[in-house]
Amino acid sequence: MAAASSIQPPSVHSSLARDSALSPEMDSPESRQHEDEEAAAAQPPDSGISLRDLPDLEPEEIERRLAKTRKELSNRRKILIKNLPPDTTNQEVHEILKEYELKYCFVDRNKGTAFVTLLNGDQAQDAIRSLHHSTVRGRLINVTLQPTDSLLCLTNLPHTFTAQQFEELVRSYGNIERSFLVYSELTGHSKGYGFVEYMKKDSASRARSELLGRPMGDRSLMVQWMDVNQLSQEENLHSKCLCVDRLPLDLCDSEELTQLFSDTYKPVFCQVRSQCTENYSFFLFQCKSADHGLI
Repeated sequence: MAAASSIQPPSVHSSLARDSALSPEMDSPESRQHEDEEAAAAQPPDSGISLRDLPDLEPEEIERRLAKTRKELSNRRKILIKNLPPDTTNQEVHEILKEYELKYCFVDRNKGTAFVTLLNGDQAQDAIRSLHHSTVRGRLINVTLQPTDSLLCLTNLPHTFTAQQFEELVRSYGNIERSFLVYSELTGHSKGYGFVEYMKKDSASRARSELLGRPMGDRSLMVQWMDVNQLSQEENLHSKCLCVDRLPLDLCDSEELTQLFSDTYKPVFCQVRSQCTENYSFFLFQCKSADHGLI
């Protein structure tokens, strides 16, 4: 019934032909990449450029894009400190975190919990490593990343979309905690999907409502809520996809299909598409492994 495939959101594993029309004076890695980025930014979403039309990227540029994604992936600045003494003050939390730069701190004395936003994700990760299961006035505290209900996955993006275009697309709906495209580890080109986490849930809700189904050339954007725990590691960004066809034509709710397959393994992403004239429909199932007992 199902087969592993590189589909939308795809893992691009094919080699791409280099544009033979590049002029000699633009053939250095730096100048060629600058030209590529300018051309991609200038292209409208419906330009019709396919993956095979895109030039090969230099290894340095591929690594630069992957490094940027890794940095944004880990850039969760908000931490949660639990099991604090009930009379803990805001000043005391600042003292506990004196090695770091705090942007925001709120202490819920009733729950013995502090909500803290640090300067960047590196500081947050370091604070967790250093302070998790340490003691404050004899109490063992827990320091973890805060959960979020403001994380979205946008799929079906044009493969020519740049990181700048993606940020411009999502930033108009509110302040952003982090945003990034996902790139192929082999080619460095966009896989056609990305993630954005907003500072507030109402911003994420507005973005999902207004972006879902927005036309982009010959395609329409898909927007899904994401569980932050599913993005805890980089390898989860490049997970496998399963395609299942011959689903009932009246099955059009991706949430229903997600629940159906969650008995075996909860999908990271699930999407339903239908082409009624061909009596054909399929969905995308993205998980850590394509052979997770589903076939």
